[in-house]
Amino acid sequence: MVITLLVLSWGIADAAAPAEKGAYIGAGFGITTLEDDGLFNRSTVDDSDSGFGIFGGYKFFKYLAVEARYTDFGTFTVDGLGIDTSVVSIHAVGIIPFAESGWELFGQLGLGEVDISIPGDSTTESVGSAGLGVRYSFSENLSVGLQTDAYAYEEEDFGTTFDIGVVQTAITIRLSF
Repeated sequence: MVITLLVLSWGIADAAAPAEKGAYIGAGFGITTLEDDGLFNRSTVDDSDSGFGIFGGYKFFKYLAVEARYTDFGTFTVDGLGIDTSVVSIHAVGIIPFAESGWELFGQLGLGEVDISIPGDSTTESVGSAGLGVRYSFSENLSVGLQTDAYAYEEEDFGTTFDIGVVQTAITIRLSF
């Protein structure tokens, strides 16, 4: 649906090349999915929810930016117990602009800390992330995008290490200064 809106808007709005450098802020909303690597095999698991995020960064030139993010993945449920997850992270963002069309393809690599909270307990783990997205600029200062980011960390439980991941696909809005 978002891609359709972006394609339709391409024909009715004058596209603009995004700002080549400068600060930006944004927000996104999307769907998150937990990948538990078998940790909860014998449990009843609700492994998806909606989540949101806010971000800010600086674009050094049209091909490279650095951004900081706060992402709330929502609540996953294991045997009726709610597990809230969120991450604070920093990312290097590589950008491929498509001439003056207003379209950009981008990828990111990041590091951060994930906060995992259950009633009465909370823990933090180091997390790595990678992602891809596409963005359309309506003007030099306003763009809308669709991106998928995967966050991964290791959880040690019952003497075994599990690779835990959360994937979020989100619609984002970005304002450049």
